Amino acid sequence: MLLYMRHRIIYLPKPSRICVSLPTRLRYVISVKDAAPSIKTSVDYTISRIMGRKSRHRHRKIEKESDLLTLHDEMMALDMGSASKQKSVKQSSKLRKKMKKKLKKHLKQIQMEQEHKKQKGKHSIWHKVQVQGILMVEKDFLFSSISNFVEVEFQPLGFHKVDSNSCFYLEANEPAATAIAGLDRRMQGPDGSCLKISVSKCVFPDLVLNSDQLQVLKEVMSRRFYPEPNLLDLSDLHHDSVLLEKDIFVPLCSPAVMKQVFRLIIENVPQLKALSLGRNNLRVSNLKLLQGIQAACPQLSALNLEHNNIGDLQVLKLIKMFPLTELSLQYNPLVNNYRENPLKYVMAAKKELQFLKVMDTVDIDSYLAEKTTSKTDKNQCQSIQKVDQSESTSNNSYNIMSEPMIRNFLEQFYALIDTQERHKLVAAYTPDAVLQVKSNVGAIASNVFVGHSRLSEAFNTFPVTQHQHTTFSLNIQFPNINTAHVLVTGVCQIGGVDTAVTFSRSMNIIPFNTGLCCSEDILELKLNKL
Repeated sequence: MLLYMRHRIIYLPKPSRICVSLPTRLRYVISVKDAAPSIKTSVDYTISRIMGRKSRHRHRKIEKESDLLTLHDEMMALDMGSASKQKSVKQSSKLRKKMKKKLKKHLKQIQMEQEHKKQKGKHSIWHKVQVQGILMVEKDFLFSSISNFVEVEFQPLGFHKVDSNSCFYLEANEPAATAIAGLDRRMQGPDGSCLKISVSKCVFPDLVLNSDQLQVLKEVMSRRFYPEPNLLDLSDLHHDSVLLEKDIFVPLCSPAVMKQVFRLIIENVPQLKALSLGRNNLRVSNLKLLQGIQAACPQLSALNLEHNNIGDLQVLKLIKMFPLTELSLQYNPLVNNYRENPLKYVMAAKKELQFLKVMDTVDIDSYLAEKTTSKTDKNQCQSIQKVDQSESTSNNSYNIMSEPMIRNFLEQFYALIDTQERHKLVAAYTPDAVLQVKSNVGAIASNVFVGHSRLSEAFNTFPVTQHQHTTFSLNIQFPNINTAHVLVTGVCQIGGVDTAVTFSRSMNIIPFNTGLCCSEDILELKLNKL
């Protein structure tokens, strides 16, 4: 038997059974059964001599990635071997079915791996660049040196130093990351030594802001807050001009940074009603942290999540605790999944968020009335409305708060506030509750207290008080089924103050565990000039 391979001839003695299949470009599959060991050795040796070391390495890589061709060759060998030994039609069909099933399974696995790599590439839009030299490389020298070598435009973000490394981040700039990685040991430091440069992908920048940076961020957030609609605009926060001038990097897609930003919201903007988080590369996992501000911002009714990296409607379950009437998810990957069926997208949002009125700047009720022409769509809309009604009635039966319940809560609150057991009032607040004191009385200074530990400190340090219950004026409103807004005004006496003090207490009361708790308390104290 003659075996031709790259213009060389291998002479093989005729064994009892040899099956050979030779595709092009040095790919080979040889199946030898009942052949002499010398034949196998001679074939392997000859192939290794012909292919060479580098080609063999490339061949092994191709073999791992193309098992489908191997399986196809096995099926060919099955056909060739059937001539030597007769098999029944039933046995041959069974073997072929088995091979085909194997092929399909392997093809599906390869497709899943390719899809996983694509999804992973979508999430990894950040690159971390680390530069190491004998001496620490300063920021201006590093960026000017890279600009001289790299023709691609790039914007370095978050420059910082870790041990002997100088680090910064690139956002969604694969060409620049590739070009900078090519400068490894080709660029010199200030001392003339070669710099080691490594570039790696990361899901989000791993950073934490210090106290000075948080103070600057607080000023930026106050500039981005609009008091009339109670709107806080945090869109594209890491590109804010003030932050970039002071070299402060605030990526909201980083969980640690997002917790710090939300803590500032709880302490300074408890009356928040609208929040914009667009263009921050947020993922679904980032939005789990929104649950931390729910108790402090129960009136949040508008949320903007445009131009992020949200790829799943699971995000709706993470924000359903807010009474949202307006939501925008435009320009997110998940919208592409419903491009052919936008009605399903709107109906899914309406099913999760029962108070929702506007979705991606579109009025939901009018859109559903216009698009639901078929009987099936109408039935789905009716079922959603029934579910919303049943959920609202169940919520009413479990969470709805009546005026007598609120009055009972206030009676217990003011029964303790003038006693020595005032510290027990901490139990009347949620764990993340905010107490904001606005005072022109010398005995009590203006301050903000967040959390049980700070509230306990406040109740222990406040001077003795005596409220005059006959002067109380009470106003109770219910903005939604799970929130009561209470305003109590009156006169009280404060220890160390000769004149009477007029107070105004605004409280947000919500269901908590098996009872009621206050999530936000704003106390204003003014000296009574009369």
